[in-house]
Amino acid sequence: MNSKSLIACMTLLGCFSAVTLPVQAAETADPKVSESKDNVHELEVGSRVPEKYRRSDLEVKDWKSKGLETPAKESEWVKINDKYVRFQKVNGQIMDIVPVKK
Repeated sequence: MNSKSLIACMTLLGCFSAVTLPVQAAETADPKVSESKDNVHELEVGSRVPEKYRRSDLEVKDWKSKGLETPAKESEWVKINDKYVRFQKVNGQIMDIVPVKK
């Protein structure tokens, strides 16, 4: 193969690979699903509280004024939508669920 035909082949190969890069990049984009307030999984005793509610700044500190039981050792109350949920800090397991009194 002479050098002119080799250069022509390499040029064509480079053009084809450059054209397919944007197409491949567009195909790999994953669709994003935004979380909504109503997208919280069903809460039930024994299941785990969602990770985003396991923060100490969300703890219900005035549980007594809300008519809630004293939280057991290593547990705390948080408000999730229209419910108070008591869970174990160690593993996030839900121990009790009480509806918010209106």
